[in-house]
Amino acid sequence: MLNYLGQIRSRTGSPVRIRVGGNSADTSTYVQSQTSPMLALTDPNANSNNQPVNYGPMLWEVMGKVADETNPTLDVTPLPFVALTLNTTANTNSAIAGDAAKILGSHLDAMLLGNEPDLYTAHGQRPNVQNYTADDYIGEFAAAVQNISNTTAGNLADGHHVAGPTVCCDWDLATLLQQGYLSNFTNELKYVTLQHYPQNNCFGSYQYPLAYYTQHGNVVALADWQKPGIDIVNSNTAANSPRMLMSEFNSASCGGISGISDTFAVGTLWSVDYALQMAAIGYIAAYIHTREEGISYNMVTPPNISQVDSNSWSTSPPFYALITASEILASSNGSIVADLNVSSDPNATISGYAVYDAPSSSLNRIALFNYGNDSVEFTLPGGMKATNAKNTLVKFLSGESITEKYNIAWGEQTFLGVGDGEPVSANTSSGWAYANQAVDCSNGCNITVPGPSLAVVFLDSTSQNQSEGGGHNSARRNHPGIVVVILALTVVGAVFLLI
Repeated sequence: MLNYLGQIRSRTGSPVRIRVGGNSADTSTYVQSQTSPMLALTDPNANSNNQPVNYGPMLWEVMGKVADETNPTLDVTPLPFVALTLNTTANTNSAIAGDAAKILGSHLDAMLLGNEPDLYTAHGQRPNVQNYTADDYIGEFAAAVQNISNTTAGNLADGHHVAGPTVCCDWDLATLLQQGYLSNFTNELKYVTLQHYPQNNCFGSYQYPLAYYTQHGNVVALADWQKPGIDIVNSNTAANSPRMLMSEFNSASCGGISGISDTFAVGTLWSVDYALQMAAIGYIAAYIHTREEGISYNMVTPPNISQVDSNSWSTSPPFYALITASEILASSNGSIVADLNVSSDPNATISGYAVYDAPSSSLNRIALFNYGNDSVEFTLPGGMKATNAKNTLVKFLSGESITEKYNIAWGEQTFLGVGDGEPVSANTSSGWAYANQAVDCSNGCNITVPGPSLAVVFLDSTSQNQSEGGGHNSARRNHPGIVVVILALTVVGAVFLLI
């Protein structure tokens, strides 16, 4: 697992951020004296999507050990995003927060108070409350904040260490913010959080087929959920004001959908597409969800516990999305991401994004998506404000088909057939993996994106740190005709910090 985390870290140049929590954080019990096991399931009859556990400080110790990893080839340094409970009948937040802060120290990013409060009534989380409302939530949030203001690690409420409300479904974020949530907790909130999925598979059925995820209009509509509330958060640009964060997303809630979530089109391309769309509308970060073994949208599959040292890990489509998005968004200064609106057709299966350096507005990268079978040629204009347009590097995220699960490559590398989390060279003559390309875009250029794939055009100096291919831009499949798309580039969008 450290190798996988190292793959992400080496691409971002920043610490890897990990969220620990979920629905079960509200129903689990923190036992300060528990040293082994790290987690103990407590209800054999629990819903598989909400399994409460007993846990103790060992969880923070293990995460702290990983964060303190000194191997220079890994340099993982995860920053945990820890969930606290809003279950006031058994509130142990003071102990949880105090232990986490003392053990993790500067590695602790924030503490998430509660999870999906808009579903507390539906999930039976507040059996004595007939209709749990936003006012009820604000009152409980205030009590929880007070509880962590006096811990063994000091006052953890003051100084922007807290995140919420993590609304997922039924409540309107803008209304909640205007009811006093934002003004009441200005000094405590570091992030305003949401979590959201395009659909659920909680009852063994679902609404949208795979094709839904390949249409860019659906990506735009999904990211626009709660847009008025997002705009309220982003309108406050003061230095210590809370920032907008997606604390959990993936292709379908309750573990995804086999044959959809675990495909190249959805697990890989859509995950990157949606992440960039969230960045474009104002999210500062987004956490892709992973769960226990056997879940279709998981990024990796570990070996059985008896084979943990046997290099028998396997890599799933969503992990390719993680490392690709990490390279697209990597920046020490923050990035401005803009949807290029390459088609006015809401059913279009192509899309494009420009990624600018936040301080200078210099164009760093362009991401060009093609979910279709035929190649698409994108024409980039001359005169782009880029630091290295003459020596542009193009890398491809590609798969054998939209339903592919294994034959996937990013930048001439693949995890196909390896079990140690270290990628190997892909066979670029295979028909599904493509060589990196060196292109002169100083006076404009044409980028051909085979179907299905994503081409990332590196127009900044960081491209020189990547492996360069010797060919020209000739990657394409033998399909009849090539669609031509001409791009217009302007600096718009919101700052996205991959932190």
